[in-house]
Amino acid sequence: MTGFEPTPPTTAIYSDDLLAGETALITGGGTGIGKEIALAMADHGADVAIASRNMDHLEPVAEEIEEKGQNACATTVDVRDREKVDEMTDTVVDELGGVSILVNNAGANFVTPTENLSANGWRSVVGTILDGTAYCSFSVGEHMIDNGGGSIVSMGATNSAFGAPYHAHSGAGKAGVHNLMQSLASEWAKYGIRANTVAPGIIETEGITGAVGGELPDALMEDLAADRFGTAADCVPLTLFLASPAANYVTGGYFTVDGGHLLHQSPME
Repeated sequence: MTGFEPTPPTTAIYSDDLLAGETALITGGGTGIGKEIALAMADHGADVAIASRNMDHLEPVAEEIEEKGQNACATTVDVRDREKVDEMTDTVVDELGGVSILVNNAGANFVTPTENLSANGWRSVVGTILDGTAYCSFSVGEHMIDNGGGSIVSMGATNSAFGAPYHAHSGAGKAGVHNLMQSLASEWAKYGIRANTVAPGIIETEGITGAVGGELPDALMEDLAADRFGTAADCVPLTLFLASPAANYVTGGYFTVDGGHLLHQSPME
């Protein structure tokens, strides 16, 4: 066995009741990493709400959650709009009774030379990544403050730790996410709220391949210590751990799931 074989399903790692009694809200929960997290949380006993702009993506996932024996809520939201975010939070609280876990997963990205990046393009991506993470955290955080705390896990990215050529908007937004989580971890510890960042590296999802216009170039593998690109499933176990009571003393952290992307290894062979 090598360290870079496929990550096993969480059902083979964690107990079935890891998240029993919890209610999770995952933005961008209809596709990619968010979908895998939502289904895994249901596998481990949580009721799950999923939100995105497209209900067509959400309804099949909500049905899968209910088939696993958990309550589900699917609601549309534009995370760039604070009023819409508050409406989302109210809907989830009304339908599921509360929110004890928030996963900020909604994202956006596209590749362009920075000199060609328009103001609208910048706002669209940074608005989704940074403003969206902030608005969802603030809105759900108000509920958590009034109800004994909770766990916030936000999806960052390794492109926030160094330059992000041709997607500077995404890199800047993700860097802001990490700083925001550190700020909330410090301020909201007194309310029993933990806030952490998970930073995926090069993960093959529909969103990423769409942003680059096709399959990931093999040349990107040169930036990895691992011998493969990541998958959405690779991001799930760490997220569940941070959301669970196993991480009750973990807050303000930045955790990479990147196959060694930040190492930028260049083996001498």
